[in-house]
Amino acid sequence: MPSPAHTPVHPPPPAGPVVPGTRLRPTAVFLALATVVALAAGWPLVARALPDEEGVRAGARLTIGPEGAGRVVLRVRGGGWELSRSASDPDSGYLLSRAGVRVRASRVDLLTTEAAGRLWPGLRDVLRASDADSRLGAPERARTTEGRPGRTGSAEQGGRAGRAFAFAAPGEDFAVTVVVLGGRGAEREALRDGYALARSARFEGGAA
Repeated sequence: MPSPAHTPVHPPPPAGPVVPGTRLRPTAVFLALATVVALAAGWPLVARALPDEEGVRAGARLTIGPEGAGRVVLRVRGGGWELSRSASDPDSGYLLSRAGVRVRASRVDLLTTEAAGRLWPGLRDVLRASDADSRLGAPERARTTEGRPGRTGSAEQGGRAGRAFAFAAPGEDFAVTVVVLGGRGAEREALRDGYALARSARFEGGAA
């Protein structure tokens, strides 16, 4: 895994290698624990000495997960995004912001095949764990740009509103959740680009 001092994202191929990660090992509620760990872990202490915000170019590739198996790849849509170093970790997920919009992308292991069916209620529990007034609407069918089926629905947390997305890998051994929220006066184009980033999810490796 690259040192936190290195830039954690890379522009589209052929430029630079992708960012590797390490598989999470939640031991209780598969989604809630994994996402809470992603939110709480952050970078090692050395990263605190670095500037927190890092610009991310349009088309940059964000890779979450271990090298060779079980990785999620997301494409940044539009320019002007900034990545929070202190709230991001290539092992588990990223937090980006732009024009009043925040995007939290998290990777999580699914310990059983049945866990894939509980992605949505698990995500609801995670949102409520950090804000009891959070709301996650009824799930609707969604697809990634490559046709992978998943779920999407309205989301509200901390005075912000937007949409959440959840997609399981083909082998249903891991998944990605993306929550896109905008505050009052948030740029609509930034919200749309956040939704497009969520639907860009592509899976590499994992169970066949």
